[in-house]
Amino acid sequence: MPRLPRTVALLVVCGVALLSSACSSSNKGKIEGTAWVNAETVGGAPAGMMTVEFNADGTFVMRAGGINVASGKYSLGSADYVTLSDVKDEKGQPSDKAGGKVKIKVDGDNMTWTEQKGTYKFTRAKPKSDKAGEKTDDKDGK
Repeated sequence: MPRLPRTVALLVVCGVALLSSACSSSNKGKIEGTAWVNAETVGGAPAGMMTVEFNADGTFVMRAGGINVASGKYSLGSADYVTLSDVKDEKGQPSDKAGGKVKIKVDGDNMTWTEQKGTYKFTRAKPKSDKAGEKTDDKDGK
């Protein structure tokens, strides 16, 4: 009889391990603190005009032509899913047209964003660099 409880315990442990691995995000460490630029037309914005920033603090900002068009919070879901919440429009008003789950697949410097309206391709934004020849490593800007 003692074997049955051990078998059940083993099955529970294996089940929990499988569930936790199935629930982990494939985007962990790939989107936090990154910025992306659209590689093709997105919502009428031609390639290179829209950016999406995923801040390390769990917030995001979308800009088109440098103007904020949406902002809010994001959380990593299972597999490739990311949940957008508390989304606000360009005026800072709550948006009922945006938010919910989106599928984000990162492959190196390429990101594919899939939502109900369609699938969009982005590339990793290049870090802004200082003017050639100028060093800004120390506090004096030298």
